[in-house]
Amino acid sequence: MRLGMPTLRHARYGFMAAALTSGLLAASVQARTLTYSIYTPPTAPGSVAIKKFNEMIQKDTGGELKLDMYFSGTLTSGKTTLAGIKSGLTDGGGLVTAYTPSSFPVNMILSNLSFYNKDNRVVTGAIMETTQNDCPACLAEYRKLNVHYLSSMATAPYHLMCAKSFPDGFSAKGLRTRVPSEELSAWLKGIGAVPVHMANTEAYQALQRHALDCAMGAVVWLHDLSWNEVIDTVVNMPMGGYQGGALVAFSQTVWDSLNDKERRALEKASMYATAVYTYQFVDGTASAAKEARNKYHIKFIDAPDELKAQRAAFTKQEVQYAIDQAVSRGVSKDEAEAIVKAFQKNYTKWQALIGDKSLSVDQYARMLADNVVHE
Repeated sequence: MRLGMPTLRHARYGFMAAALTSGLLAASVQARTLTYSIYTPPTAPGSVAIKKFNEMIQKDTGGELKLDMYFSGTLTSGKTTLAGIKSGLTDGGGLVTAYTPSSFPVNMILSNLSFYNKDNRVVTGAIMETTQNDCPACLAEYRKLNVHYLSSMATAPYHLMCAKSFPDGFSAKGLRTRVPSEELSAWLKGIGAVPVHMANTEAYQALQRHALDCAMGAVVWLHDLSWNEVIDTVVNMPMGGYQGGALVAFSQTVWDSLNDKERRALEKASMYATAVYTYQFVDGTASAAKEARNKYHIKFIDAPDELKAQRAAFTKQEVQYAIDQAVSRGVSKDEAEAIVKAFQKNYTKWQALIGDKSLSVDQYARMLADNVVHE
C-alpha cells in the first residue's frame, strides 16, 4: 500500500498540473488581438483617440480584447483602409468617406454638409445621431461593405494654409490646393483655386516640393503634421472641414465573432474615442496657432470681403449640392432630402445641447453616449 500511495499522489498532482495548464491555455485562447489601421502619425488626433480606445477596451474586457495598432499608413493608407477591411488585411480602421466617395453615396450626404461646421462638437453629435438613430440606409451601406460602424468624426473647421505670402492681399485664383472631398473641391473651384485631391498626410511633401501652393486643413495640423515647416500664410476664415465617415469601424465579420461583453466594450470606448478626437482639435487649435505665430512666424491674414461673401453664398447652396451629388450616385431624391432634414434637426438639437458650455472630454463623451443609440 505504501508503495502505491506515492504513485496515487503523484498521479493526483499530475492531474492538477494538467488541469492548471489546460486552464491557462483556455485563458490564452480567450484573449484576442485585433489589428487596427490608422493612417495618421501617432501624435495626430485620430491616433491619440484610438490609443485611448485601446486602453479602454483592455480595461473593460479584463485584457481579453486589445488592438494591435498600425500608425502612419504602415498597414493601409487613408484611401485603402476600406479595401483592407473588406479583404481581411486589417480587422478595423478609420474610414474617411471622402477618399472613396463612390463607395459611400448615402453617407457622403453628411460629409457634404461641412460648412455647417462652426463647432466640431456640435456637428459631431449631429452626424453620429443622424447615422445611428435616423439613417438606416447609412448603416446598411456600411454593412454592404462588410463594415460595422461605431462612431464618426469631425475636424475643426478648415482654413486655407499656403506656402507663400500675399503682400498685395489674398487671392485664391490659380492656387493648387490640397482638398479632401468633392464638396470642398466645388468650393475651391468657385473661388478660382485648383483643387488637388490628396490625403492630409501626403500634403507636407507636396507643399515642400511646390507641387501644391496651399492646403485646406485644420490649424492644429500645423503642429500635428508639421505643416508649420512648409506654410507661410493662414487665411483666417473657416471653410468647411471633414465630417462623417468612421473614426471607429471594424469588419462586420469580426464584429459578428465577438461576444456581447466585447461588443459593449467597443461601443462604450468608441464614444470616448470620438470625444478625445473632437477635443484634440478643440484644445489643440489655439496652441498650434500660437506656436505657428511665435516660433515659425507664420502670418494669419484676414479674408477679403469678396471671399467672405462667396462663403456665405456657398453655404446656402450646400444643401442642394449634397442632395444632387447623392442623386447622381443612385440615391433617391426623397431619401437624400430626408437624411438632410434629419441632420438639420439633430444639428439644431446639438447646438442647444452644447451652447457656449465649456465641457470636459468626459462630459462630452457622456453626452454622446446618452444621445446615440447603437444597434
